[in-house]
Amino acid sequence: MQDTSRAQGTTAAYGGKVLKVEPFGIERISERERHGRPWKLFPFWFGANVTLYSFLVGYLGITLFALPVPLALTGIVLGTVLGTAPFALLSVIGPATGYPQIAHSRSVFGRRGAYVPAALNWFSTTGWSAVTFILGGLALSEFLPAIPFVLGVALFAAVQIVVALYGHNLLHRFEQVMALILVVVFAAMSAVALQEATASTYTPTGGGLVGLAFMVILAASIPLSWAPYAADFSRYLPDDTPRKSIVLPSFLGMAAACIWVEAIGLLLSTSLGSLADPVAVFAHAFGAAAVGPLLLLLVVNLLAANAPNLYSSGLSLLALDVPVKRWSSVLVGGAIATALAVVGGAAGPGFYETWLYFVEYWIAPWAAIVLVSFLVFAPRGTESPPDRARPWRSSALAAYAAAVLAAVPFMDQPAFLGPASGAMGGLDLSDLVSFVVAALVFYALASRETQGARAAQSHGASSESMEVHP
Repeated sequence: MQDTSRAQGTTAAYGGKVLKVEPFGIERISERERHGRPWKLFPFWFGANVTLYSFLVGYLGITLFALPVPLALTGIVLGTVLGTAPFALLSVIGPATGYPQIAHSRSVFGRRGAYVPAALNWFSTTGWSAVTFILGGLALSEFLPAIPFVLGVALFAAVQIVVALYGHNLLHRFEQVMALILVVVFAAMSAVALQEATASTYTPTGGGLVGLAFMVILAASIPLSWAPYAADFSRYLPDDTPRKSIVLPSFLGMAAACIWVEAIGLLLSTSLGSLADPVAVFAHAFGAAAVGPLLLLLVVNLLAANAPNLYSSGLSLLALDVPVKRWSSVLVGGAIATALAVVGGAAGPGFYETWLYFVEYWIAPWAAIVLVSFLVFAPRGTESPPDRARPWRSSALAAYAAAVLAAVPFMDQPAFLGPASGAMGGLDLSDLVSFVVAALVFYALASRETQGARAAQSHGASSESMEVHP
């Protein structure tokens, strides 16, 4: 047997070593390589989400939706809880199977069928890396005007590529350090945000159930966007780790970071929302004199947000059966994202984000199908390990296609407004619709698939019995 038990005292090749390049790709992590404690998932996901992207959600609640502060805060809490729940449940798959998230999808969609989520995740993660590289390059150039934009992008990208190239253990340590740095600054920013909101003359013009729904969906999108990476950073934990010990720190780390920073963005925007963009609001939180240091902090902030993204991008490339090593898959994704950032330039985020938000529609139905398969059908013994998965699983692919088609009328994008969304004033319920439809259709199809397989086995056993006993 290839795996060696930790109880036998075999020395791990990677183990808990931080400054060693991770030697594994998307294969199962053996027992001798399992290490770590589940509580460390809290600082990891906290550090990865105390970021500008969470800040942006609160900013939009004021500048785009013009919601009353209490209503917007309610939407932030509800949306974050709803989006974080499936993410935290998916984290359990890592220790249970030893596989990264997208590679595990082979058990659900089939080896070839899993190319669909793998390709979508690789495109979206590479694109988001490009957007983050642009923002980091701009922040560096504004902090140090002597650094041209292209050089700023290259320097910013290089740091993230190195961290992601080293892999799992360095990423965990990196996010722990980032969490400590960022929590101090955001604690100070919280005090300022409360003062600014108290003194603000902001007058809301939006609200009601539609306004609340907008905020819930927006807040849910942040934790849900991390769902395809959830198991990537828990798969080295021992397979006997209690599930609640995995779900709880994953949930709390994600939810605490998102709710806290989104609330700060919301409160600061009541007084600074007239500034050009969320970056300007963030940079002016402590006044004009502190813009420079906060721009530097923004660079650090974006590093924490995107390093895990770049790592998981490489794993998705491997799940497409591209014949490269994990470290080189990171180089490929990093190089393409850097090129996109340089070509896109300062105006790039607008174009790339429009496309990327559309791509993100794939996550909700995928998450629903994976969760139903793992939580309902895997305990029944009907989910094959990824390395022994069939080429295609029609029940998962059909459910996925049905969910995406059902969600189209509920989409709201700059280039497309679905009729159902238009009738609701532009409210985008596509993620909710696709999640529910995917779960129900997959459960029905997979149940029939399982019954058919059992009937075939029973018929085969009966035939053999008749041959033995004429």
